[in-house]
Amino acid sequence: MQHAPVKATLLTALLAGASLGTQTQAQVPVPPDKQILSSTYTGTAYSPYAGRDFASNVYWGDTHLHTDISMDAGAFGNRLGLDEAYRFARGEQVESTNGGPARLSRPLDFLVVADHSDNMGFFPDMLAGAPHILSDPTGKDWYERVKAGQGVGVALELIGLFSQGNFPAELVYTPDSEPYKKAWAKTVEAAERYNEPGRFTAFIGYEWTSLVRGNNMHRVV
Repeated sequence: MQHAPVKATLLTALLAGASLGTQTQAQVPVPPDKQILSSTYTGTAYSPYAGRDFASNVYWGDTHLHTDISMDAGAFGNRLGLDEAYRFARGEQVESTNGGPARLSRPLDFLVVADHSDNMGFFPDMLAGAPHILSDPTGKDWYERVKAGQGVGVALELIGLFSQGNFPAELVYTPDSEPYKKAWAKTVEAAERYNEPGRFTAFIGYEWTSLVRGNNMHRVV
């Protein structure tokens, strides 16, 4: 009589185990019959990416950046050129115009150096004291004022004269002039040199301005 509870407990455990085994077997997935599926759903198989041919990656960059090649940027105080612009965009540390270190928190994916097409390359030549500029009284005056720290005033004067069509003809850099061609060639060469497909894209570009008596329309090309 003392062993009856033990037998009852053992019997209960066996029954529970058999029941659990039956439930486990019942949960084994069985592949659905293809005929049943085809009759239930007659459309094409679903895929969330089927027919998805649009761009889905996000890229960060700058499409409007001036270097010292631009007449206004140079006169306003920018002393950084093409190399510094691309190195900075690619995540390198550069020395800023004021002498301090500068670096982006993360590199850009692309950059368009869009220096002004108007009088491209004039300011670097003036700052360097090019003879053909210093031989002109106005050019010499601008040069001396910039060297004396009065670049902002010179910049405003340059912009005003150029936008109104009153810039000294002897100092205008036209697209067919050698100094202009040299500045543009440097722009193209720098973009080609820093372009790295798959990592960094350097677009060849410039900023065109309509110059309708100050009613300017700017376009980055």
